Amino acid sequence: MLEAILAQYGLIAVFLGTFLEGEIVVIAAGILANLGFIALPSVFAVALCATFLGDQFFFYIGRKKGTEFLEKRHRRHWRKRADRVHDLIHNHQNKILFGYRFLYGLRIPTLFALGTSELPTKKFVFLNLINSVVWSTLFVLGGYFFGDVFTLYFDNVKAYEKEILIGVAIVAVLVWAASWLRNREEYN
Repeated sequence: MLEAILAQYGLIAVFLGTFLEGEIVVIAAGILANLGFIALPSVFAVALCATFLGDQFFFYIGRKKGTEFLEKRHRRHWRKRADRVHDLIHNHQNKILFGYRFLYGLRIPTLFALGTSELPTKKFVFLNLINSVVWSTLFVLGGYFFGDVFTLYFDNVKAYEKEILIGVAIVAVLVWAASWLRNREEYN
């Protein structure tokens, strides 16, 4: 029953989570692929598409709505982060283009700032594709190989499938909650 639920909704969850800052989701999906709940090529394809499309979407919002969009947000931290990244773009554009994806919590503000910059759209699309392939490969395979740890410690992983999935979900929620609380305290 659990395998059927994951087969039906697992890739949708991977897509949505990856579209919106998906490190934990992609690592968890890699672990589940290792355990045989989801096919590894499917996880990679969905993670690649979702991260590429998500970054294009947020870059596009920055390009089309830019400062106007950020000004309407009542959350000062979006604007503050975007301003910080915008300052860095002028001095370190290529480093920012290759590194933003690995700066947890700065991905979306960076994409807004990149969208409002003079960066040519074609250059962004090309580099975003390369970044998406590298990022998806690292995180999906990282989760997949981390799944080997489970098999080393548990001879019969299938017997613990519910506990493993609950544990992965709890860790994902805790990481998200800690990030949310940190952002809330930082910008209040």
